[in-house]
Parts: sequence; C-alpha cells; structure tokens
Amino acid sequence: MQSRRFAVFTWLVLIYNVLVILWGAFVRATGSGAGCGSHWPLCNGVVVPRAPQVETLIEFSHRLTSGLAALLVLALVIWGFRVYGRGHIIRKSLVLCGILMILEALIGAGLVLFGWVADNQSVARAVSMALHLVNTFFLLAALAFTGWWATGGPRVTLRGRGWLAAAWLAGLGGVIFLGMSGAVTALGDTLFPAGSLAEGVRADFEPTAHFLVRMRVWHPVIAVVAAAYIVTLARTLASRRPAPLTARLANLHVALFVIQLVAGGINLILLAPVWMQLVHLALACAVWVSLVLLGAAAFSVPATGMLHEQPAPSSRRVATQ
Repeated sequence: MQSRRFAVFTWLVLIYNVLVILWGAFVRATGSGAGCGSHWPLCNGVVVPRAPQVETLIEFSHRLTSGLAALLVLALVIWGFRVYGRGHIIRKSLVLCGILMILEALIGAGLVLFGWVADNQSVARAVSMALHLVNTFFLLAALAFTGWWATGGPRVTLRGRGWLAAAWLAGLGGVIFLGMSGAVTALGDTLFPAGSLAEGVRADFEPTAHFLVRMRVWHPVIAVVAAAYIVTLARTLASRRPAPLTARLANLHVALFVIQLVAGGINLILLAPVWMQLVHLALACAVWVSLVLLGAAAFSVPATGMLHEQPAPSSRRVATQ
C-alpha cells in the first residue's frame, strides 16, 4: 500500500514540476524575470516584497512554486529511501532527482544574479536557457523512471539491444536538441516580437539581424526532421519490441508529436502569443516524457506489456508444488 501511494506521489510531483516549468516560461514571456531585481534568494533585498509591481508578483510567485517543487522532490527522496531497501534501483533514480533539482535551482539563481533576464539579449542568456531546458528534461526523465519503477515496471537495460537502443538514445538526443532550439526561439520571440508573419520571416533572413532573430528559422526545420525520425523510431520500437504497453506508448508518442507540430505551426502563425507558447511547451514536456516511457517499456527486463505483471514461477518451485 505504501509503495502504491509513493508511486502516485511520484507522478504528481512530475506533473507539478511541469506546471512550475510552464510558470517559469510565463515569467520569461512576460518579461518579469527581473521582478525581484538581481537578488536571490531574496526578492528586492527582502524575504517578502512590499508594495510589489505586477512583474514582482509574477517572479516572486515563481520562486515560491519552485521552492515548493524542491521540497516535494526532497520529500520524495526521503520517502523513497524509507520504502525501498539498499541497492534498489529507485534509490539511484531518487539521488539523480535530488541532484538535478539542485542544478535546476542553481541555474535559475544564475540567470537572476548575472542579470540574464528581462531584456537581456546576450549569448550567455541564450546558452543558459538552453542548458536550463536540458537539465529540466533530465529531471523529468528521472522522475518518470522513478514513477515507472514505483508503479511496478521492471528494470530497464540497453545492454545487448544493439542498434535499436542506439536509435532510441539518438531520439532522446534529437528531442533535447529540438527543445534547446525551441527555448532559444521562444527567447527571440519575446525579445524581438514581429508585427506580422511576413515581417517576421523577412527579419529571420536579414543578415544584419540579431542572432536570436536569425536562429528562429532553424527551429521549424529541426522540428520537421526530428518528427520524421521520431515517428519512424516509435513505429520501429512497437514492431521490434511487441507488447501491448509498448504499442500504446508508441501510438501516444506519435500522436503527441503530431499535435506538437500543429501547435508549433499555430504558434508561428499567431506570432507566438504567451498562451500558445505555454501550450507548445507543455506538449514538448509530454513528448519528452512519453519517449522516455516508451524506451522504458521497450527495453525493460523482461520486456513486458503490463506494469504489474508478475514473473512466472521457477521450474523448481513448480515441481515442488
């Protein structure tokens, strides 16, 4: 019973972290990153800001929700170490969750302390945001694997899986690269909004344009290439590792990626309104987690289509019954 509650709590922590990620994107999209000045963890030099502006309220609330996310991960780690014994795979994934959450906080603090917020247009900000996205994806992956094992999923191994495992890892790398390009593109949309679609396209190819503007043209190209590869990968995993759960996750992943492409097109046509940026990011998180779980199902040991399927009794045990 306790392990089942832990599993439910793990998935809830994952969902909450996605919500925190979306709120962080809202902070960036609204230019509220400097709402607490260059102070961290204090806000404008105090614990609770007085007479705050709207930007301050947005940034301060993001810090509160991020702090709660860290506390939830800490609670998850403590609870998991109490439920699962020494050497259990979940303990290893929980340690990884804790480390990645610390890195998440440090990267967020660095953005504020170095002034890479609000209207900052530096290369350092673009790079730090891309790295922030990578760490965020890794945190979600660690939480997803923890939830997979806590729900009863078997161990996952890539040893002896040959080119298929390499193809899945390449798919993960492709989605990460796509996410990084999306983070930089979203920053460019925020700092250099276009008045119309035609104006935006012209600016993308202007040789004297800011590098964030010129990089926007590459994100759709990367998305199309990644989609072709990922859809092929999902179909291949479903056929080469036939199991009901693998097939369902493959179909889910393909559907999410197609919806993500449509959302990206809408985001481009509408000139990246804040609400559509959040939808686009939410779908990106869903695509990432679904690909992680697809790999967990395809490369589980033994490969099984049911999370709660129990291993068959050994021949010795059968003989003694």
